[in-house]
Amino acid sequence: MKVKVLTTFLLLAAVSTSPIVFSTPASSATPAPKTLKLLWSDEFSAKKVSLPNPKNWDFDIGNSYGWGNSELEYYTNKTSNVAQDGKGHLIITANRISDAAGTQVGTAAGTPQILNICYECQFTSAKLKTANRLGFRYGRIEARMKLPSGLGTWPAFWMLGADLLEGNGWPECGEIDVLEARGDLPGVAYGTLHGPNFGNGGGYGNTLTNVDPLASAYHVYAVEWKKNRVDMYVDDNLYFSATPTDVAPGRWVFNHEFFLILNLAMGGEFTGDLDPAMSQAKLSVDYIRYYSVNGVGTLYKHSA
Repeated sequence: MKVKVLTTFLLLAAVSTSPIVFSTPASSATPAPKTLKLLWSDEFSAKKVSLPNPKNWDFDIGNSYGWGNSELEYYTNKTSNVAQDGKGHLIITANRISDAAGTQVGTAAGTPQILNICYECQFTSAKLKTANRLGFRYGRIEARMKLPSGLGTWPAFWMLGADLLEGNGWPECGEIDVLEARGDLPGVAYGTLHGPNFGNGGGYGNTLTNVDPLASAYHVYAVEWKKNRVDMYVDDNLYFSATPTDVAPGRWVFNHEFFLILNLAMGGEFTGDLDPAMSQAKLSVDYIRYYSVNGVGTLYKHSA
């Protein structure tokens, strides 16, 4: 994989609406030897048109326009938007339901009801989370994915601090964006941290640019994480590292349990306009795996 590291960018947080983003170059140091032990995985090997395993995944349902980023999708838990393909993949599919003027497109069941409560929604899609199912602290988390193509697509594989579920709000809970991408920059992967005082709601991160569009093949997007350090990779190319010193005067809030989120957003302030001719977009996930690194890493199992 031929890559080029970019050292400056502006990024909208997966939650935030007013970003200020700082950058850091990838380390050129020789990586230390490490031992990985698989603690958990989802290989998405169930039969065709199966929902993801409910022991691992829950869903956010509804419109995220009011959740912070002016996105234009309505999230569902329907198999038309999220299902295993019977070939070892989870597919998140965004389907157009209206045009930019709010006129219904297609005849999918439930569309009038969605548009009645979300007139700005142009697509249905899906957003999965392990909240109240699984939690993770330190180690390596990776997803092998083929990203969608098309202007306005916004796939994301990210994490929020589990204390959010106990009332500790964002950004105090912390956010780790392992992968975000935008359809108008098809070769660029974004990795970012968000936390308190990270520049008026912004983040600290970096980008990696692939020669070919990320939608043209599967790639592995990973974070390796230990006390007071986060490293991010695409296909084992390290392109972003951060420590508490890097984010100062922001506070480091990443030394506790987090849960995973996987979603395909459409439009919004990060991606800009949607392609009006696009009728569908797909995010394909081969697997998600969690390892300890040199014995460091804790998997938390919660009762749903």
